[in-house]
Amino acid sequence: MKINRAYPGLCEEFTPAGTPRYRVRVVGQKKKKIGLPIGMTDQHPEFDAAYNAAREGKKHVSQAAAKVRPKTLDDLRLKYIAAMKVLLKTGDLQQPTVDGRTRGLKKACDVKKGKVRIGSMNADLPEEAFFHILDSFGVETGAAENTLKALKAAYKWGRTRGFPKSSAVLQVPSPHKGKGGATPWTADDEAKFLECHGPGTMARRWFLLAKNMAGRIGDTHDIGPGNIKLKEGRAYLAWQPKKRGSKRVEVPLMFELAEELQRGIAHDEAFLINAHGRPYASAGSLDNRIRKWVIAAGLFKEVEEQNLKTKKKETVKKAIRSQHGIRKATALELAHAGASVFEIAARLSHSDVKSSAPYVADVDRARLAESGFELVQQALENQSVPHPELRGTLEPDEANKIEASEKKWQPVGESNPSFQVENLAS
Repeated sequence: MKINRAYPGLCEEFTPAGTPRYRVRVVGQKKKKIGLPIGMTDQHPEFDAAYNAAREGKKHVSQAAAKVRPKTLDDLRLKYIAAMKVLLKTGDLQQPTVDGRTRGLKKACDVKKGKVRIGSMNADLPEEAFFHILDSFGVETGAAENTLKALKAAYKWGRTRGFPKSSAVLQVPSPHKGKGGATPWTADDEAKFLECHGPGTMARRWFLLAKNMAGRIGDTHDIGPGNIKLKEGRAYLAWQPKKRGSKRVEVPLMFELAEELQRGIAHDEAFLINAHGRPYASAGSLDNRIRKWVIAAGLFKEVEEQNLKTKKKETVKKAIRSQHGIRKATALELAHAGASVFEIAARLSHSDVKSSAPYVADVDRARLAESGFELVQQALENQSVPHPELRGTLEPDEANKIEASEKKWQPVGESNPSFQVENLAS
């Protein structure tokens, strides 16, 4: 039996014949479960209604009108999900991408215009319909952007398979305005975290592993003893990032991490173990634990959120640091040390140096601002105009001195030697 964390009380089981099925535990009755129709998955248009009814102890009655009609947005969604499963097997898509697009498309289809689900409408929707979908997310512009990406991917796939060849969604701009992403960890953040989580704790092991790897969280939970390689008598961490197009990474094993791995629980498959002594099942489960470790270290902010059960506002703690912040801090550290975009790309397994360029650009911009200020200060102190090398001056080792001339300016006329020469020439 497998528990689906996205839907509390939902259990995935298999019949004696090996057919998968869903059963839902009724709220307040741990021993009572109601089965969903065989073949119904979390991508089915009626799934939410069936799940909610089962949680209340009721059987969901399917409506004939709920059947997916051809050429609708629901039809495009289900066919594209089936196509993504094939692309997943061929290695052209990764599981996180498939999961993200599946969720995004489901949210888009479930948005209503009046009393009608947009998923039941013809897939050739006008631009206004897509803006209506995005507006339904309110301030959650990040989630809206993910849904928009999923819609664009589905329509690009569908334009050669009987769906609109030039959907209006392809021209819809993203509503999300980036805020710089994750916040890089500072030296004070690191000291505070390590002071809270001492030697031998799984939190400390995670932090040192993340710092050593400077990798993505999607790879971290899988790293274990099998990823340690010996080369010329030195230990290295080696892994192939899951993100498509990423290059294989090999980095020396930090002494602090090697020392920490000798403490605490050891496992043959992974370095990071949950409270049950097993490796984390996914990057999401590890991320949830990281948030708790960060909050425990005092790296949080308090915000007000509405409790979905009580419908009341509550003050909750939100972690303000993440694993991606460690990755960004490493990139900035390399840039400040003078590393090139190629060196940063190799360290962070970027497939394109364009992803590394912003780190170098920000550091170089700060350096140029500082050096420009120093040039002005030097000019004021020396009453001279400093010049950089290769500027075309005859004496590059000295500044151009502004010397006062004792000779007075002479107007054009007979007393001017130049004028006299011109007269003689004429």
